[in-house]
Amino acid sequence: MEAEENGRPWRVIDLNGSTYENDDPVVSGRDILGLGGFAPATEYILIEIRKGRTHLVGPDDKVDLKAHAGARFRCAPGDRAFTYTFDEIGQVSCEETIEVNELAAIFTVPEDKEMVLERDDQPDVILRPDGVVSFGPAGVEDIVTRKRRDHEFVTVTVFATAGVFPAEGALRVKADTLVSDVLERAARKLHLTDTAAWVVSIDGRDISPGLSFAQNGLSGHVDLDWLPPEGGGGDA
Repeated sequence: MEAEENGRPWRVIDLNGSTYENDDPVVSGRDILGLGGFAPATEYILIEIRKGRTHLVGPDDKVDLKAHAGARFRCAPGDRAFTYTFDEIGQVSCEETIEVNELAAIFTVPEDKEMVLERDDQPDVILRPDGVVSFGPAGVEDIVTRKRRDHEFVTVTVFATAGVFPAEGALRVKADTLVSDVLERAARKLHLTDTAAWVVSIDGRDISPGLSFAQNGLSGHVDLDWLPPEGGGGDA
């Protein structure tokens, strides 16, 4: 009996979200790329995604499609792959950035857990839908799953004219953290200057950056709008 995934026989190959018919049960990376018109194969990075693991596939590497039922493939132009860990297991990406939604499609995360980006000497970042994770220089080192701790922490995202901080989703900080501390981090990351007169608000309600999140009556997840006052200046 032919191995199947989601009702599709092994001969249907999923590459970058498109499907291609194939009659050979054992194919090379070059063969897979050729189905999508990606040539020459040496100009692309190809990875296989299967059972919560990602693997680099070279142009001449062989893939047994019957044995690897349910595998998906992703490719991108380039000459290097990007490595990271997920729950201490080494993984690989064919692109320098990846959407959080794609990570969620690769790894099954229980509802009572969340994906957390860890970096040395920096607060944890909670990965949220529609966020973007970078694997480039000074990018991601480790992603782990942890029990949700909403009662102990506030998760916060800052929206400014120059962008969103953090781009991956939300910063997790203790409820007694000053709002200004998070704004300072956002300013450094987004290269903002002359923000002394800027106004921070939530759903149109101004809050005090000199107070903590708890003192401002904020809990759970918080989206901060941080903008110059109407008619005001400030580099963005």
